[in-house]
Amino acid sequence: MQSSTVMKASDYSDYKFDLGFSNSKESTVVEEVIADITIPYIPTISHEIADDEEHSLRRFHLGDPNTASEAITENYVPALLHAYRDASKIRYDYPLFLYPAEDTEMGANQLAKSAAPELWNIVESFAPNPESARILKDNLPRLERYLRETLPEEPVLAIPVLSQAGQTLQQELNLDTDANNRFIADFNKLLDNIQPEVQLLGYGRFVAIHLLNHAICNRLIIRQADFKNKVEQYIDDLKKLLEVEWGKSDESIEPKMMLNSVGTAGDLFDPMALSEIMTHSKGSVVMSPERQARISNVLQILEAFLQENESILVRIIHLGLMKGDWLDNNITIEASIEAEPTKKARTIFEQQAKKLAKVFKAVRIAQLELDNVYDSVLHDPWFDNFTWEAFSKEELLVLPVVIALESADRVASDEMPALSRLLSSGQPIHVLIGVRAHDNPHSTSDENFFNYRFELGYFGVSHRQAAVSQSSSARHGHLLEQFLSALDATRTSLHIINTGMQRSVIHGINAWLVAGAALESRAHPFFHVNPESGDSAADRVNFAGNPQPELDWAKHNFQYKDINDEIINTELAFTFADYTLLVPHLSGYFRAVPIGYENEALIPVETYLATFGWKDYKQLPFIWAVNDQGELHKLVVSRPLIVACRDRLNYWHTLQELAGINNKYVDIAVQTTKAESQVVAQAKLEKLQVTQAEQLEQARKETASETMQKLSKILLGMDLTAPVKKQSSVTQTPVLTQKEEIIEEELVTTEEATVEEVTFDDPWIDSDLCTSCNDCLNINDMMFVYNDSKQAVLGDLGSGTYAQLVEAAEDCTANCIHPGKPSNPIGMEELMKRAEPYNKL
Repeated sequence: MQSSTVMKASDYSDYKFDLGFSNSKESTVVEEVIADITIPYIPTISHEIADDEEHSLRRFHLGDPNTASEAITENYVPALLHAYRDASKIRYDYPLFLYPAEDTEMGANQLAKSAAPELWNIVESFAPNPESARILKDNLPRLERYLRETLPEEPVLAIPVLSQAGQTLQQELNLDTDANNRFIADFNKLLDNIQPEVQLLGYGRFVAIHLLNHAICNRLIIRQADFKNKVEQYIDDLKKLLEVEWGKSDESIEPKMMLNSVGTAGDLFDPMALSEIMTHSKGSVVMSPERQARISNVLQILEAFLQENESILVRIIHLGLMKGDWLDNNITIEASIEAEPTKKARTIFEQQAKKLAKVFKAVRIAQLELDNVYDSVLHDPWFDNFTWEAFSKEELLVLPVVIALESADRVASDEMPALSRLLSSGQPIHVLIGVRAHDNPHSTSDENFFNYRFELGYFGVSHRQAAVSQSSSARHGHLLEQFLSALDATRTSLHIINTGMQRSVIHGINAWLVAGAALESRAHPFFHVNPESGDSAADRVNFAGNPQPELDWAKHNFQYKDINDEIINTELAFTFADYTLLVPHLSGYFRAVPIGYENEALIPVETYLATFGWKDYKQLPFIWAVNDQGELHKLVVSRPLIVACRDRLNYWHTLQELAGINNKYVDIAVQTTKAESQVVAQAKLEKLQVTQAEQLEQARKETASETMQKLSKILLGMDLTAPVKKQSSVTQTPVLTQKEEIIEEELVTTEEATVEEVTFDDPWIDSDLCTSCNDCLNINDMMFVYNDSKQAVLGDLGSGTYAQLVEAAEDCTANCIHPGKPSNPIGMEELMKRAEPYNKL
C-alpha cells in the first residue's frame, strides 16, 4: 500500500466537537471521519396516534410504569451525544504520557500529557517541515487507536509499547521499500525523543489511584532525597564536633598516640619522658558526658535511618478490589487488604509516624547541638513527648503517603462514623471514594431515586479542617491538580472520584465520554475546598472545571432535520435526565412520545424545572433523544427522575453559592445598595429643590422691595398736574427683572443638573459592589483591572471598545459596571440602547 492511501492528518485535525465535553483545556475530542456523521432527523408519521395517548403518558409520568405508552430500548442516547456514537473513531485525552520526577516538583500539565497532541509535538520537534515525516504524521491517529485498544489498566513503559505499535502499523501500511525505510527512520526518531522512564496510561477503572501514585512519586522522591541529604550533612557536622571535643581529651595526646605520630623514627623517641614534661592543654570548655551521650545517640539514629533506606512511598489500604503487577511487585508501594480501610489507615499512619518521630527528633536535636543551644531543662520535656502533632510541615511532607480506598455505599452507612473521626483527626491521610454519578449511596431501597441524594462531598465539607475535592478521571488535569494541592498540604484529604460505568462502551459511547457527561449534567460537579487557603468560602472554595458555571444546565448548539428535510439549528440543555438515559438499567424512567404527537403540556425538562417547578402535575417534561437509526424523538421523563433532577439542581445551586456564583446574599446586598443609592440621590434632589426654591423666593422678595423703593421715588417726584395718558386695553405680560430671570434660569439649570446626576455619560464602576467574578477581566484585562481590594476598576479605556464595555455591563452579576456613552455615537445606536439600563442608578 502506497503512502497516498494513508489517512491524512487533515481528515481529523480540522473538525472538533464543541459540546462542552471538550470544555476543559486538556480535552482533545475530535472525529476522524467527518463523512460518517449523520444529522439527526424527525421521522415521518408511520402509524395512527391513540386517542388516549396523553392519558397514557401522564399516567406513566405520575408513576404507573404499566401503561400503554411505548417503552424505550437501549439504543436511545441524548440528542447532544448522538455524534459520538462510534467510539472507535473518537480521539480523546487518553492514553496519557506519565513523565517521571525530575530535580524540581512539576505541575499537573507537566506530569501527565495527552498522547494525541504530545505525539504530534514530538514528531514536529524533529520534523517541523509540513512534508517531513509525512507518513508518520498522517498515521498518528492509527497509532493512538492501537494504544487505546491494547493498553492494560496499569501504567506501562512507553517505548516498548510504542515499538510494538510501530511494527503493527508498519505491517498494516504495507509500504514500498523506499517509503517503508523513511517510515522506520522517522519512527525510530520518535522513540529516541522519549525518555526511557516515561510511561503510558490508558483509561480504566483505577486511573485515579494511578494518577495519585504518580503525583506522590513526583513530590515524595524529591522531598525525601532532600531530607536524606540534610541528614547526611548533620551526620558529618556532628562527627566533626565530636572530633574537636576528642582533641581536647587526654586520650588524644597519650604516649602511644605520640609514638604513633612520630612514624619510622619512633625508636629514637621516648614518649613517656616527653609526656611528663608537657603541659596537657584540654581546650576551653570540655563537653559534658551527658551531651556527648546525647550526640552519640543522635548519630546512631540518623545513621540507622540512612542505612535502612526504606523505598516505600505509598501505603494503600483497600477492600481487595484492586489487583495487578503494579500493586504486588512495586517497591514503592505497600498494599494491604482490610475490612475497614479507614480505621486501618489511621493505625498505619500512627505506626509510621512513631517510627519517624525518632528520626525527626534526632534531626532537631542535631541542629540544637550544632548551634550549641540545647537546654536540658527546656528541651528534654519537649522531646520526651514528641509525637506527630509536633511535626513541622516539612517533616509531615516527607512521610510516606497513606491512602484508604473506600466504597461509597459503605461510607454512607456503617463506615460513616469512622470516616468522620478520620476527617476530624487532622492526620494527613488521603481517602479516595469512588462514586457512580447516577447512584444514591445513602439509599437502601431498590428504587434509585427513592430518597434525596446523600452527597459525600458536602458531608466532607462539614468537617471544616479537612481538604475536600470532587473530580473525575475523565479530566486528568483537574484531578492531578487536586491531588497535588492535597499533597502540598498537611491535612486529611477526602477525594470523591466519579468512577464512571463498568462497561467500556454504552450505546456506542465510550466510558470516558460518559464520565464527561456526568460533569456536564451536574450529576458530578467539580469543586475543591482547601482550608489552608483561608477561613472564608471566597478563599477556600475552587469551582474551576465546571462547564458554564453561571447557568443551571450547560447548553450547546444542536442541529437536526425537520420533516421537510430542512436543517434546523437550536440550543439544547444537558440535564441530569439526559445523563440518566446513558445508564441502561434506568431506561424504565423514560417513555417515547409517538411520532407526530403534539401537546402543549409537553415541555423540556429544564423549562419545567425553571418555570413550573417539579410540583406542577399538569405538564409533561421531556428530553430529546436519538435512536441508532438517527431518528430524533421526545422522551417523557417519569416523576421520580424529575424529583432527582430537582435535587441535583438544588445541590448545584448550593455549590454555586459557596463559590460566590448567583449568591443570594450578594444579590440582596446589590439590590439594597442600589435602593440606598437611589434614596440618597432622591434626598439630594429634594434638598437641592428646596434650596433653590428658597433662593428664588428670597430673590423675588428682594426684587419686590427694590421695585417698591423705585416706585416711591417716582411717585414722590411725579408732577400730578400733568395730563394722564390713556391706558391701552391690551393686557401686558408681566416682565421679570433681570435678577429674577437669572434666578429662574439658575433654578431650571440646577433642576436639570440634579436629574442628570443619576445618569452617566462617562463610563465608571461602582467598585464597592464588585464580587471579583473575573467576568469583565476575561473580556479585556487591560480595560478592566483589580484594585488592592481585588475589586474591578477601569484601566486603560483606549485598549478596548465601547462594545466590550457594554458586554461587561451585561455580564456583570453585581450590576456595578456603567458603560456611559461612546465618544463617537455614530453607528452606536444599538449599543447605546443596550447600555441605557446600566447608566442609571
